[in-house]
Amino acid sequence: MSTEGENWLEDDTGTDTNAAECPPWNVLVVDDEPDVHHVTRLALSNIDFLGRPLNIISCYTGAEAISLLKSRSDIALILLDVVMESENAGLKVARVIRDELENHTVRIILRTGQPGVAPERQVIETYDINDYKSKIELTRDKLYTAVLGSLRSYNDIVTIDHQRQMLDANRRGLLKVIEASRAIFRQQSLRQFAQGVLEQLQSLLFFEQEALYVVVQGGLAALAGQDGDIKVMYATGNYQRLCGSALDNGELEHFRPSIEQAVREGRSIYAQDHFVGFFRSPHGPANLLIIDGPVALSKPDEGLVELYCRNVAIAYENLMLSQEVEDTQRTVIYNLSEVVEHRSASAGNHIRRMAEYCWLLAKEMGLEDEDAEIIRAASPLHDAGKVAIPDAVLNKPGPLTPDERNIITEHAEIGYEIFKESRPRILKLAATIAKEHHEKWDGSGYPQGLSGESISLAARIVALADVYDALSQSRCYKDAWPQEEVLQTIRAGRGHHFDPKVVDAFFRALPKIDEIRSRFPDGDTSTTG
Repeated sequence: MSTEGENWLEDDTGTDTNAAECPPWNVLVVDDEPDVHHVTRLALSNIDFLGRPLNIISCYTGAEAISLLKSRSDIALILLDVVMESENAGLKVARVIRDELENHTVRIILRTGQPGVAPERQVIETYDINDYKSKIELTRDKLYTAVLGSLRSYNDIVTIDHQRQMLDANRRGLLKVIEASRAIFRQQSLRQFAQGVLEQLQSLLFFEQEALYVVVQGGLAALAGQDGDIKVMYATGNYQRLCGSALDNGELEHFRPSIEQAVREGRSIYAQDHFVGFFRSPHGPANLLIIDGPVALSKPDEGLVELYCRNVAIAYENLMLSQEVEDTQRTVIYNLSEVVEHRSASAGNHIRRMAEYCWLLAKEMGLEDEDAEIIRAASPLHDAGKVAIPDAVLNKPGPLTPDERNIITEHAEIGYEIFKESRPRILKLAATIAKEHHEKWDGSGYPQGLSGESISLAARIVALADVYDALSQSRCYKDAWPQEEVLQTIRAGRGHHFDPKVVDAFFRALPKIDEIRSRFPDGDTSTTG
């Protein structure tokens, strides 16, 4: 039977510190002669290697050795006899270790008292062993040299394998960071971005604790309550109630030391019971990812988290720049729309109501936030082509002649021509809306006579919003219609003038539409299109 435990070997330093802290080198002696085990223990007594002692384990048959090796993989070296329960028992053990157990790490020194049974050259060529020794010539010094050389080889193999595993783990980690970064780079709104950052961080760290994404406006001054604020952009668990609001004093006090240290030193902080990830964009405030719970990471994993935070900072900066560009586009769009509206002696908040109506209908129909926002931004340009319509026709107080009606219908094509070569998504959609918002579901509209879903969804939404607002407000050629008459006209147009689904969404959202109409009334000096 195998025997393990009796460790006669002490550390050369005379203390038990290293032995207690470092696992021993497990050396398996497989031999059917008890005296060989005893002599081997004596020869290897008081030996350590790299500050670690030797732990001698004994097996007395090849079958017993195989059984032991099937249950553990921490054997560094095997001193293996050839002849035991059979003449080639040791050779069978060597083959099982390499071929069946697929253990190519353990070092094998074959020892035999009968070299003629297993000739050295034949054995070395046939079996995957690391050394071949005759028991007769294996003195204490030679055994010492062979054992330490084999342990050094084993240690090198284990170190290389560990480094390979670490490289594989780092490669997988980097791939996860790249994938996580790609996910957050796709986000278009700040709230979506904050949500995506926390979700991807959770995926990277495999944590289930509650978390917050916090923006510190004003740096340390905000933490001192002097200037700025600490706003929660997104949160999970019990912290979700704080989304969009300031981090209250209770939670702030709990995290304050780590937050202050992170902002002051510009790095992530691993506290005992929480984690504060730090990143700052070149032109933005400090951003913090707070995990309320312990986060124990290896140094390589900490490096991956820092890499992730740097990528988040770049994505945040890109998002801010993108929002700045889109805000600028919206400002230009509204200003251009105002120019068009001021040429018409009509009501002035038409474009603002239109934008809000269109966003509301888009959301009611299930469009994503990004798509709804683009429709909201592009819809004010639906009548941009009217800039080329003569004032006498555009502002005529009475009915239009057929020729005048032909002139005014040209504004759809003109609006399309203005924006058709634009590259920004908002202006590209504005071109489509300008051209198609007078098309009708049944194909009786203009300028192309499109019908059904061949009309873009954005144009179908704008078509209803435009008619509703035109009927609900006073124009130079008419008074505002009573609300019930307006609604009846919308109902009658379902499936004829308007997309039935857009009409249904309109009536579902009618209370909110009324709120928008009340919020943006027409003023005395306002104009509309």
